[in-house]
Amino acid sequence: MLKRIRTTLATIFFTFITLLFLDFTGTVHLWFGWMAKVQFLPAVLALNVAVIAILCVITLIFGRIYCSVICPLGVMQDIIGWIRTRKKKQRNHATYSPERRWLRYSVLAVFIFALIAGIGSFVALLAPYSSYGRIANNLFLPVYQWGNNLFASIAEHFDSYAFYSVDIWVKSLPTLIIASVTFAALIVLAWRGGRTYCNTICPVGTTLSFLARFSLLKINFDADKCKKCGLCTKNCKSSCIDFKTQTVD
Repeated sequence: MLKRIRTTLATIFFTFITLLFLDFTGTVHLWFGWMAKVQFLPAVLALNVAVIAILCVITLIFGRIYCSVICPLGVMQDIIGWIRTRKKKQRNHATYSPERRWLRYSVLAVFIFALIAGIGSFVALLAPYSSYGRIANNLFLPVYQWGNNLFASIAEHFDSYAFYSVDIWVKSLPTLIIASVTFAALIVLAWRGGRTYCNTICPVGTTLSFLARFSLLKINFDADKCKKCGLCTKNCKSSCIDFKTQTVD
């Protein structure tokens, strides 16, 4: 039941946040613009204390559920991982990956320094919401606009103007290259190890992990019931469950 609710909420957030980046009419922003305001880092930068408090409370109760429901970059990695499992019917394939704490904390320290120093380009490079926005605007938007223009052309033949053609152009070649490289890297990482980016690089994921350690509903092993079949390790999207030692990172 809880899994279905989480999947439904993740689908809703991912769909409409993506549409926020693709929408060129302003219609989606009118109704769902608030979804952009509940992203963790934008809320921190905007000093939105209410949103930050709510996200922290949610994390203290459910763990780092923000990464798999609200953050579009996290949900996108889950989708890629789901496609992988559909294509590769692997059984008892352990995917546990030990924590690379030195990498996580080093990236977080550099990110905080860049944030304080006002190095916006570096902050935008690592921030999950900015990264997804860059991918959506530079890779998904042209395809979306091409589809819109196709419908507009078809509708015009039937004297219908429900759609109208828009210009398709590349805003910035360097930004397009960065978006393409980021998207390709995320596909490779998610295909091989699930939400690897969230667990090793993402500064928001690292920050929320501090709170998740004290979450009320965090996962624990029941030694008496564990059969050591490895299914929990196989199905963990974050590669953080080690069934052999019965520990959760």
